[in-house]
Amino acid sequence: MEKQIAQPNLPAQNAPPTLEGRWLTLARVAWLLITAVGVVMYAIGAQLLFQQLATTCSGSDCLRQQLSPEALPAMAEIGLTLTGYATLQLIPTVFFAVVCVAMGVLIFWQRSHELMAFSSSLWLVTFGLTLFEEEVRATGAAYPWLQPAALIVAWLGGVVLLPLFFCIFPNGRFAPRWSKWGWLITCVLFVSLGAASELLPIFDAIYKAYGGYLWFTMLLGGITIQFYRYRYLSTANERQQTKWVVFAFLVTVAVLVIMFFINPLFLDFRVAETENAVRNILGNAISTFAFLMIPLGIGISILRHRLYDIDVIIRRTMQYSIVSAVLAAVYFGSITVIQGGVTAVTGTQSPLAIVLSTLLVAALFSPLRRRVQTAVDRRFYRQKYDAQQILAQFAQTARDEVELENLTNELTRIVQETMQPEQASIWLKK
Repeated sequence: MEKQIAQPNLPAQNAPPTLEGRWLTLARVAWLLITAVGVVMYAIGAQLLFQQLATTCSGSDCLRQQLSPEALPAMAEIGLTLTGYATLQLIPTVFFAVVCVAMGVLIFWQRSHELMAFSSSLWLVTFGLTLFEEEVRATGAAYPWLQPAALIVAWLGGVVLLPLFFCIFPNGRFAPRWSKWGWLITCVLFVSLGAASELLPIFDAIYKAYGGYLWFTMLLGGITIQFYRYRYLSTANERQQTKWVVFAFLVTVAVLVIMFFINPLFLDFRVAETENAVRNILGNAISTFAFLMIPLGIGISILRHRLYDIDVIIRRTMQYSIVSAVLAAVYFGSITVIQGGVTAVTGTQSPLAIVLSTLLVAALFSPLRRRVQTAVDRRFYRQKYDAQQILAQFAQTARDEVELENLTNELTRIVQETMQPEQASIWLKK
């Protein structure tokens, strides 16, 4: 006995564009050259930046993180010297650069023949070396003959390859096709305006006034293209890749937004008192490590997207975030209410409020987690929720049904609705 379910064939995934022959050799040589120049310039700049951060500055040309002489008492109160301060400020950015370069090298080593992987690896390298810009620009300022190279590396990381990544990710093809010309025109305009600003003061004013708007327009256009690709063009594997990258960027943005709401001056590096000094160091460390999600997400997306299900991570993150927020509100709210009642009755404060609130949170955790999980699945993972309901119904049917024909019909229907295979068969040995 055999039952079959036929499903229409799904469209085949287009093979990603690749580099071959002479073009592959030239691309690899260019990648190695740009990476070597960028790493050397970053290493020199990091040393120069350390020397500058280890000194005070009171003029208008001070670095963003450089301390003023008035900040020295605040640093002394927390037992930190200028050398220690410079070290703490450089460790996160150097670690971030190392991770980005390492991930770029890994992608290049594994898949440099694929255009998408090649461009992503080069972007990760230049992005990691120029995200905070001080190191590479310090090298260009100290050695003027290296200034053009510093600008090229910075423009590659932030102007050319970043919007290119959003335009061609995840399969390496421009879609829609006109996006190629939009990316090319805006890149040429931005780079030309930036190069002219280095030569003529009038262009420097224009660049400072409108360069940020142009860059934001490029980035917004790339993000819009990603939404279009995900909705209308991406295959199942490509959607999983996109989810990894979107998740990485959202976590980074969420951390920065939370920091801003906790204290709008978290990323303000002006130090005048002890509280500002601690905030200064923590703000730099937390914001820098938040950006680590980007190279990690891209690396997993390109190298391991078939081995991990990002939906599981997103689903669990949503569930436990909601549960944690609700339990925290219940905990602090119950402490306030119970403590107020105890104080009104006895006239004194008692640890009873904390004990009862803790027991209440412990009792609520499991039922609340189940309810939140069901609500999240029903709202955001409807297909998974429906599949679970269908399987539960089939389990009930299997316990009550005694007719083999009815049971096989129900089984084939369940398989079709839950797994949606192209073809399914049931063999029964008589």
